[in-house]
Amino acid sequence: MALNRLQENLLRRATLGDLVTRSALRFGNRTALVAGQEMIDFKTLNEKSCRAANAFLEMGIAKGDRVAFMTHNCLDYIYCRLGLSKIGAAPVPLNFMLKGEEIVYIIQDSEPRAFFVEDSLVESIIPVQPRLPSVQHFGWFDFGSGKPIPADFVNLKDFLSDKYPAAEPEVVIDSDDMATLMYTTGTESFPKGVVTTHLNYYMSMLHLACDCDFRREDVLVIDIPLFHVAGTTVLLASITFGSKAIIAYAPDPMNILRTTEAQKVTMWIYPPTLYHALPSIPGFEQFDLSSLKKCISFGSVMAPGILERWKGIKPDIQWRNYWGQTESSPVGTTSAPEDFEEKINSIGISDTGVTVRVFDENDQELPPGQVGELVIRGPAIMNGYWRKEELTEKTLANGWLHTGDMGFMDQDGYYHFTDRKKDMIKTGGENVSSQEVESVILGHPHVNQVAVIGQPDEYWSEAVTAFIVPRPGQDIITEEIILFCKERMAGYKVPKKICVVAELPMSPTGKVLKRKLRDEYSKQRAQ
Repeated sequence: MALNRLQENLLRRATLGDLVTRSALRFGNRTALVAGQEMIDFKTLNEKSCRAANAFLEMGIAKGDRVAFMTHNCLDYIYCRLGLSKIGAAPVPLNFMLKGEEIVYIIQDSEPRAFFVEDSLVESIIPVQPRLPSVQHFGWFDFGSGKPIPADFVNLKDFLSDKYPAAEPEVVIDSDDMATLMYTTGTESFPKGVVTTHLNYYMSMLHLACDCDFRREDVLVIDIPLFHVAGTTVLLASITFGSKAIIAYAPDPMNILRTTEAQKVTMWIYPPTLYHALPSIPGFEQFDLSSLKKCISFGSVMAPGILERWKGIKPDIQWRNYWGQTESSPVGTTSAPEDFEEKINSIGISDTGVTVRVFDENDQELPPGQVGELVIRGPAIMNGYWRKEELTEKTLANGWLHTGDMGFMDQDGYYHFTDRKKDMIKTGGENVSSQEVESVILGHPHVNQVAVIGQPDEYWSEAVTAFIVPRPGQDIITEEIILFCKERMAGYKVPKKICVVAELPMSPTGKVLKRKLRDEYSKQRAQ
């Protein structure tokens, strides 16, 4: 008897919803997630995800639809995003620090049919609601703020109730279907929607097992935001491998230490800023970190000084530097613990399942030691940018993901990151477009010209730094500029440093020479 379409699909597909189903069968009553006093086993996680899936179906959400979320980490978001995977719809997670026009742009671009927002963030949504015509349903994450829920908002506590069945939805989903639509800021003024497939994430799971040593006995803290590709893949890995994940609202150094001691956490995954900050927490020496075995640093390489400090604290930790991006799900390169100290300035070797090369401007491979653009190919690479065909073709030209990151491979086959091809700043693990920050600052009435760059910073890795030329007869007051920016953009994009200058270095064509600006600023700091 011939298989029907669903049977044929179920026979060999690779989807995220099925990961949850299979882990429920494999691990059953083992604890999957811990949030505060609540403990969720793998069987219950799958049941709640199925109830969420069926609730979305009754709401009218169908395969191919998008549903937006703007919230800190919580269990209800996890149930929703896994439930959407079971019906072939895609979550669109927004950075919870976004405001006003930033939110409007992403919602208008992605056109979700529903938008669920954390209770404390709803006030930033109400004024722009009329400008979000695609959204048919607004939802409310109840974190106990005590604020009244708007009359037209769905309360997630009711939405995820037991009135919806825990049966697996019968939906045909292909491995190359969109699993998430995640917005990332690059060199353009506006964020781009990255279309990531179910198969892309499956490759991430293979890579994390092989290259990052994720294991069933691991206990992880997931406090890096789940709107970020790093948080998403770590969550999926913990579910896939049967690990225990401690879900925290947001990164908090004291909570990291308390949780690690109480839950016997085995692995940390943070940008270098947190590894730098943690030993300086008052009372740090009193915490028992004996369970901690593995630490991954992402966003930039680990500074030697940070490693030396940790070697004195806990010398048995296995350290890894990690490089990837949303467009690669985020598979790229990882350094091995046995080579970490010797190659601390390296981002490692190519990850399992992908090929990394260094290309010149003509897409010709460069020999070791020569700086070019880092490019990647493999099953982890995105399908493309949402509704940006020309940019997709350019980024995926000649069958390679052009990352926009510059680097080189050394004689031992290790890759090194050197610079951004264009003016994107990586600060505290987040990407910031210098052009976007410049456009905001130029709206200040006292500003004539501005150039924004990233400057090396021990804490932030790169500090957003603005060089401002004032209008004739006007004064630039640093506090005013910072407040002006805070009112118009997410906090991590706001300049950490402001320098008032008489002029900006220019090329004959009128382009600001940011390389020269960086060099001059570095010389001033060295004096």
